[in-house]
Amino acid sequence: MKKLPAMLAALALVCVLDAARADDAAKILRPENIAYQTDPNLPGVSFAVLAGSLKEGPYTLRARFAPGTRLPAHKHPDARTVTVLAGTYFFAEGERFDDAALVAYGPGTVIVVPAGRAHYAAARDIEAMVQESGTGPTATTPIAH
Repeated sequence: MKKLPAMLAALALVCVLDAARADDAAKILRPENIAYQTDPNLPGVSFAVLAGSLKEGPYTLRARFAPGTRLPAHKHPDARTVTVLAGTYFFAEGERFDDAALVAYGPGTVIVVPAGRAHYAAARDIEAMVQESGTGPTATTPIAH
């Protein structure tokens, strides 16, 4: 009879550990299953949060820029690490969009944008896809002129 409480405690521990393992399981996202959303303040851009939350802690998001998209100068409160995944991503720093200052970056390029740094981006003839990581809370604040 003395062994029963110990056995029940061990069984409860196994159940808790199994539940924790399920929560810690790898999250697999296939490209065809990623649900992108749009924001009326970011015309031509669709994005999906792949991991974490934009409200707090680390996050990763993926953004697609339709051909012809021009993302005006803006900034974020957190540093961003941007990796170009596909297409040609045009990027420049500054508080005013200047088409002549944009530099073309291809897949594999990593751009680290410091917190609060004004920048802008574009896609020209083909779609560009980037993946961004940062630490929330985050936001996109347009640069007023």
